[in-house]
Amino acid sequence: MKMEGEIVSKECIKPSSPTPENKKTYKLSLFDQIVPPIYVPLVLYFPNSDLNTSAISETLKQSLSSTLSLFYPLAGRVKDTLSIDCNDQGIPFTVAKFHYNLPDFLLKPDPQASRAHIPSQLTWAEPGPGSNVAMIQLNFFACGGIAIGSLFLHKVADGVTIGTFMKSWASAARNSGQVSIFPDYKAKNSFPQNESMKRESDHLFSAMRQYFKFGKTCMRRYVFDSSSIATLRSKIASPEKRRPTRVETVSAFLWRCFMIACSKNGTTSLVTHGVNMRRKAETPFPDEGFGNFVWLVPASSANDDEPNRELGNLFGKVRSAISKVDVDFVKKMEGELGFSGYCRNLEETWKGFAEKADYLAISSWCNFGLYEVDFGWGRAVWITKCDAGSEVEWPFINVLWLMDTRDGDGIEAWLTLDEHYFGAFDEIEDLHRLANVDPSPMESFKKSAVKLIN
Repeated sequence: MKMEGEIVSKECIKPSSPTPENKKTYKLSLFDQIVPPIYVPLVLYFPNSDLNTSAISETLKQSLSSTLSLFYPLAGRVKDTLSIDCNDQGIPFTVAKFHYNLPDFLLKPDPQASRAHIPSQLTWAEPGPGSNVAMIQLNFFACGGIAIGSLFLHKVADGVTIGTFMKSWASAARNSGQVSIFPDYKAKNSFPQNESMKRESDHLFSAMRQYFKFGKTCMRRYVFDSSSIATLRSKIASPEKRRPTRVETVSAFLWRCFMIACSKNGTTSLVTHGVNMRRKAETPFPDEGFGNFVWLVPASSANDDEPNRELGNLFGKVRSAISKVDVDFVKKMEGELGFSGYCRNLEETWKGFAEKADYLAISSWCNFGLYEVDFGWGRAVWITKCDAGSEVEWPFINVLWLMDTRDGDGIEAWLTLDEHYFGAFDEIEDLHRLANVDPSPMESFKKSAVKLIN
């Protein structure tokens, strides 16, 4: 199947109303400062639409313009490492046409081919002054299927903010441009930036650098349905009344599998988990809170015998690590004196990073509501962040990304690892018994359609 597309048009969609002068410079928050300066890709695939392409394009452009009047930093340009110039230059909006059918592509989606559905190539290069904050690509397929691909500068938006923006835009598209989901900009005032912060020594995420390896990687998707997650939960003897969450359960299980694959190395096993701090504050910040609210927590285990790899043990370590980000933890970092609290939290967190370890970075986008996004022609069939392995040697870390399944009860786990580890993964019977490996997204879509009919 030929995967190349044809670019139909390119333009910049500007906010429907100008950004006020007092909001022309958007200062990044303390937590915006510490995340990597990379673009986050996202593609939502939608089933066939009865509308013509011109009507769809026009609806999306007009509703995007209305939405950007509220999410105005996304329509600006990078000013420097600490701020965005909200100059209303707009979001680059590309329309592309692909001469194959979406269901054919989704039968066995090629992660590399998915990257043709985003508006620019992925790169590790840091965006400089004048760079876009966000970009959109609208893709049409021969069957009438649609994909909306996007790139968002992580310095400005975390996964929750991206989800909020997409839901707001979709709502506007369904309601003649009327926006019903509004961003909240309190974070940059509650957690003001610190100009003296040094990237090499003060950034939380810089701790990951020591675990970068050089080589080739492979990526696989493991889909756990609700019954498989229930089976795993039953194996976890939790002394707490609060049962293990889906994310905790799958994280602990795949950490166990990772430890089995690395067991011959004889080193400590380390995972980090991204924690959304919005609901951890004394007065919780709303899900619409704009920007980054992410903290990285480490959990480690010796990997020298089977008891250390026991599922309940690893679950306890994951939950314990996440629970350290509590009300007091967040409160230390609020206000004008919050940087000193940040430094104390940073020092304590860094104690959990072993000097030498087999490292797996875990990030969860579960419960962000991305499968609720509906522009007027139904919910997405499938969502991807375009993760893929690499056939050439390059710097990498082992990464696990968790996402809801379309029905909302399961988890789709995207695992990118050193290519040498997957041989051991293939021999783990529990993994292949409990998870569907690289399934077609069309399978779950057909199952959900049958449920609706019945």
